[in-house]
Amino acid sequence: MKNWIKRAVRTFVQTAVGYITVNIVAVDWSADRSVIKTAVVGVGVSAIAAGMAAVMNFIDDESKKFE
Repeated sequence: MKNWIKRAVRTFVQTAVGYITVNIVAVDWSADRSVIKTAVVGVGVSAIAAGMAAVMNFIDDESKKFE
């Protein structure tokens, strides 16, 4: 697997775990729809962070090929 893909997956997992950890404390568990919405938003935030990491690392890896 490419290095930049590994870093993107790692970023996704780190962001998701951080988001889940904070929301376990902050979420109102009595409202089921609220929990689902929060979980979906958390996965979206994690995916965006991973995508940004992938793009930045891919560009960095590609530029090192020409050095």
